[in-house]
Amino acid sequence: MILVLLPALLLSGAALGGFLGSRWWVFDLLANFRPQYAVTCTLLGLILVAGRWRKTGGAVLALGLLNAGLVGLLWIPPSGPDATGETFTVMSFNVRASNEARAGVFDYILRTDPDVVFLHETTRLWEEAADAAGLDYEVYTVGQPGLIFSTMVLAPAGSTFESFGFATAEPRAVEVRLQDGPSPVRVLGIHPISPITSERAAIRDAQLDWAAEWAASVGDRVVVTGDLNASPWSHAFGRLVDDSGLLDSSRGFGLQPSFPMDGNPLIRVHIDHLLHSDDLVTVDRRLGPRLGSDHAPLIVELALAG
Repeated sequence: MILVLLPALLLSGAALGGFLGSRWWVFDLLANFRPQYAVTCTLLGLILVAGRWRKTGGAVLALGLLNAGLVGLLWIPPSGPDATGETFTVMSFNVRASNEARAGVFDYILRTDPDVVFLHETTRLWEEAADAAGLDYEVYTVGQPGLIFSTMVLAPAGSTFESFGFATAEPRAVEVRLQDGPSPVRVLGIHPISPITSERAAIRDAQLDWAAEWAASVGDRVVVTGDLNASPWSHAFGRLVDDSGLLDSSRGFGLQPSFPMDGNPLIRVHIDHLLHSDDLVTVDRRLGPRLGSDHAPLIVELALAG
């Protein structure tokens, strides 16, 4: 039974640490794995209870069920108005700079036909592939000197763009304004850096805080999307939702782990997101196929709220 007890205690400690993400960046990384804690702690807790470690097993089981409840909230749709009028579709995809399946990615875009596309980690080779693909989009690439890779935006003709900088400590975001009647839809594509050290975690948090301030200042018909390098259970993601007033498009569509697509499916995490203002409704949300990247494309269909 000790072979069950030790991993149960380690996983329980990690799950509990995930609730303290605001205290230490490592704890916030642990919060990304709530689906895994839900399954493993529930199973190990049941085994311990059956093995007559009732108190310890009961505590581990309760922690597993708590994590299952937190993950289960993603299947509960938010209350609000119904969708009205025409829809528009946004795609966000971290293509990975070294990905050589560039033609396949643009072929998928042509077949999926989203209205706005954000391709993160693009390089000059991706720009050349876009030119060769015959895309019916206006293509905007953030071209700051010295950057290894940045973000490419594909949007309808007549859209306007604004880059907010893609150096490490800058917002790493670009805004697209879709002209649709007297009030445009403003879509922000953002790619905060990965929080793999204390310093990088602080920058990631500041970039998400910036996105929240941007969204709160814009007002109506706002979308924020991208590889946020944070799961729905990260303290930084929770603060983004709270401070921006935006809705998480995952609600009602369940868990959609998008990274790493080239790794073990059991450790995939849900870090590619789209959030929107409450005058928009998520009609559909899905992940695309693996297209040579370690991320899956995120495709979200939105409509004006009634």
